[in-house]
Amino acid sequence: MTDSSTNISGKYRTLVRRVVLATLITGVIASVATLIPLSFYIKQSANNMGLAYASAQALSVQQQLQHYQAIANQFASRTQIRNLFESYTQGDVSSELLRHETTNRIKDAAVFIPELIAGYRIQSNGTVIAAYEGPAADIIESIDAIDTDQLRRQGLYYFSYGNNAADTTVLITAAAPIYDNNGRVIGVDVLLFSNIEILNIIAELNNSGQTTEFRLVNTRENVYIEFDQRSGRLTQKAFTSGELFNIAAYGSVPFTYSETLDDDTKRQHYFIPFVNSDWGLVAVSTNPSMFKALLSEFMWIAAVILLTVMFGTLLLRRHLQPIIRAQLSQHKQLHETNHKLRLANTVFEKAKEAIVITDKDLIILRANQAFADLFEIELGLVRDKNLLLFADKERMTTEIQDVVREHVRKFDSWQGEVWYKKPTGESFPALQTISPVRKNDGNALQIIHIFNDISAEMHDHERLRKLALTDLLTHLPNRFAILQHIDDAIARSTISKHPFAVLFLDLDKFKPVNDTHGHDFGDALLQAIGPRISEQLRAADIVGRLGGDEFVVLIENVQQQADIERIAGDIIKSMQQPFRISELNISVGASVGIAIFPQHGKNAQRLLKLADEAMYKAKQGGRNRYCLAE
Repeated sequence: MTDSSTNISGKYRTLVRRVVLATLITGVIASVATLIPLSFYIKQSANNMGLAYASAQALSVQQQLQHYQAIANQFASRTQIRNLFESYTQGDVSSELLRHETTNRIKDAAVFIPELIAGYRIQSNGTVIAAYEGPAADIIESIDAIDTDQLRRQGLYYFSYGNNAADTTVLITAAAPIYDNNGRVIGVDVLLFSNIEILNIIAELNNSGQTTEFRLVNTRENVYIEFDQRSGRLTQKAFTSGELFNIAAYGSVPFTYSETLDDDTKRQHYFIPFVNSDWGLVAVSTNPSMFKALLSEFMWIAAVILLTVMFGTLLLRRHLQPIIRAQLSQHKQLHETNHKLRLANTVFEKAKEAIVITDKDLIILRANQAFADLFEIELGLVRDKNLLLFADKERMTTEIQDVVREHVRKFDSWQGEVWYKKPTGESFPALQTISPVRKNDGNALQIIHIFNDISAEMHDHERLRKLALTDLLTHLPNRFAILQHIDDAIARSTISKHPFAVLFLDLDKFKPVNDTHGHDFGDALLQAIGPRISEQLRAADIVGRLGGDEFVVLIENVQQQADIERIAGDIIKSMQQPFRISELNISVGASVGIAIFPQHGKNAQRLLKLADEAMYKAKQGGRNRYCLAE
């Protein structure tokens, strides 16, 4: 080989080396310039997917916790029990009656709420007034005490018990303040729920297996409740010293960060805060499969780019196009998956409560199946209809609508009782929660409505109210009902200026009858007294039993005192007529005391006291007669 050939060959080889080197350098620069931004994008996409998955989990858990808080709020806002509690704080009602009524109320609700296993009604000073420990009785007996004073100061919280971490059980607690008619806090209701629903929600929605841990984090207390995939239990834990550094990153927005353990295992934390709460959900993943797949994809792209550069500039574009198309397709798939996860409607569709999303004008945009079931209507027929079309127009007046809108405007939410009407014409009450979703300018974009049918609860409430106001033996109004009737009569008489009379009646010679013939015979006689008295009265007049052989008659719209005296005389004469009891004719009498409003007294207790004293004067005067109060 000649020197010239050698020189050309050397130059060629040098040129080739330079071209190859330049191509490789160009490939490296192109690869680095392409792959570095791509690696950040892939990492960000992976984080977004993790956050979206954690958001779906957090939404379902938060809905269940809000459901528990809504139940506690409903307990605390019940008018009859709340008024009874307020009467107790004022000394008008005994603690036994309050404990009995409250405990029964919680027992009745527990039938319809399987997760409710215990409940406490607590005064503002921390004293437990009533307790229903139902299914939790064995649990509570096995521990020293439940710190109700701590639980009443929380909203949503938890209670854990057990001898060690392996057998620790966590219960969910919800506390709601009880307000009197002046808006002052007079007590707190604390309800304990089992954790089975929380466990079921996490187990049902989790698709990452045992490599993912779930934690309910309280950022204020620096503690968390962990869901163990292997044991299927909730356990209380405190943050380690290393975790305390990362907990500072937990805030009011979704957040993700990485953690390296002592054994070099890397874990990714996805934190989703709950709305208006110190709690949030953390999904901790040690599953490397997704990252390995992304890393493999990354290396494949790098190899294709380098090979394309080595084959030359002319082939670069041709070989790069499928890569670009593949990346665009992958980006679209990641975007669609992320969008679907963020809009996950699993909770919306499977919620037991009826949920409706409307625009600001109450036009229905979306409703779940529970709403269709509640209103007994096909789901496809509700869209684009105004929600007010389903309202009971007689009960949902324009004035009530204005009050609700004003409350939402001021406090950004509203909860209360609303009556609706099904297409069949049947009306029913619902406990409704209204929450607006606002734009950046503060105007409502959409409104979320959550319904709970409370027909059964209202029926039970009415039944309990009637039992509380009725004498069990005679089925006449009892002392509480009589006092309420007198208070109502005072209000009407104050407006109409027409007086009314209270007649206090005590049977004469009832004790000998009871002693001679027995208590069953005496009870039968007492049952016959009310109808006998009613025969002498007008349809609007009221007769009730205070207790024993004492009865009260309320006569309104009195024109003259002589009319009252005539009615009292007629009652006394009717009482002297024999009663036919168990084939026997029994004769008793009655002494009557009369008090007139407003002449003798201006409140129910005063009128009853004066009528009672007048009755005793009638007895002292020879019985079977009446006497006016002085």
